[in-house]
Amino acid sequence: MVSPNTSLPADTYVPILKGKRAELDAVSGAPSDRLVPLFEFLDPALTKDLLARAWANPSDVVWIQILNADGVEDAAFASSLTDLFASLRPDYLAVPVLTTTEEPNTLAAIAAIAATDGRGVSLRIDVEELVDENVNSSADINATLDGLALTVADVDLVLDAGLISGSATIRAAVVSQAIRELPETGWRSIVVSFSAFPPAVGEVVPKGTVVALPRTDAAAFVALRRSTDLELVYSDYAIGVPTYAAAAFTPIPNMKYASDNEWFVHRGTERRNPAPQYRALARAIVAATYYSGTAFSPGDQQISDVATETSGPGNATTHLRIAMSRHLHVVLSRLATLGAP
Repeated sequence: MVSPNTSLPADTYVPILKGKRAELDAVSGAPSDRLVPLFEFLDPALTKDLLARAWANPSDVVWIQILNADGVEDAAFASSLTDLFASLRPDYLAVPVLTTTEEPNTLAAIAAIAATDGRGVSLRIDVEELVDENVNSSADINATLDGLALTVADVDLVLDAGLISGSATIRAAVVSQAIRELPETGWRSIVVSFSAFPPAVGEVVPKGTVVALPRTDAAAFVALRRSTDLELVYSDYAIGVPTYAAAAFTPIPNMKYASDNEWFVHRGTERRNPAPQYRALARAIVAATYYSGTAFSPGDQQISDVATETSGPGNATTHLRIAMSRHLHVVLSRLATLGAP
């Protein structure tokens, strides 16, 4: 169990996930004792119902960030946040996530939520801002803390390196520089998020092939942790990406399977006739040396069910959920047994 108002244990996993069906369903089947999902939602009016789909753990904290993607006026957006967290209060240990660029009313609303709930906040900062000489990040951080009436001991810091590219060593070096730019290091927890899964599978995995993609996000975290004495908590975007973009309406069938150091991506050949392709892809995974067996995760069981025709072949959303489930379980298992993602 991850309790509120305590530093996150070193083997905690903080996936950053969009509040969409596949991601929500994947989380619902994952063990919660060391899982703290950071959910991004776009509509506060829908958030409680969507969260109920994923999180049935009233004793475990969950981090909630509402993105004002439609540019709703500050006062109205702030009011919607107040209403949302009031509705969540009886059933969830929800912690609001914010940035250093919140509008005044929104910042005041989050300050009031934090004061009422007494669980502090999560402050999410893009690593690029910390290393940008033209951005006074220290002043922005201090102003945000003042507006919240909180100290760093009440705040879980999320250093978001999701848009940093390059080798694991390069990514780790950029985040290491960002950490040196922080005005304080005594945060309740310091979470570092990397992203490595490609935005478009079709650009890196040819049709009809299996390609192993390196889990550079995990490797970058391991490299970073070697370079600092600070206790860091791992975060990633799972098999998602930091940005929002429309996916291909009918993608060529593919299945993604996380392993210790790689994702194995099995891709079909055409958009037509997806059902037999999903069956064939599932059979190939089950026959592979890296398949962990049905007991490892709900995703592994579902792959077997597709392969043996115990269930339907599924569709793109089904297999995104399966891949997410598998990834979450791999990271949680590795953190618990090896101390590394």
